[in-house]
Amino acid sequence: MEEQRSKKMIIELDQSVYEDLVEYCVETNMEKTQLMAEMVKVCVRESMNKMDAMRKGYAEMAHINLEICSEFDGCESEVHMHI
Repeated sequence: MEEQRSKKMIIELDQSVYEDLVEYCVETNMEKTQLMAEMVKVCVRESMNKMDAMRKGYAEMAHINLEICSEFDGCESEVHMHI
């Protein structure tokens, strides 16, 4: 079985945010470290999903741009013949 490693990270929170976090943990019977780990996972996952969507969008747009450019190849060739 693969050993699971942990890394320690220290973060600073505004007092009110910290108090909300503690209150949430008490209400849900969850450890603060567990909550923070879950929050970081969600944040990173959402960020990666957004980046993937942007990559896909740029790739689709590149294909559309190539199609548009190829439609004007004839016009460009005609212009060069008159110069």
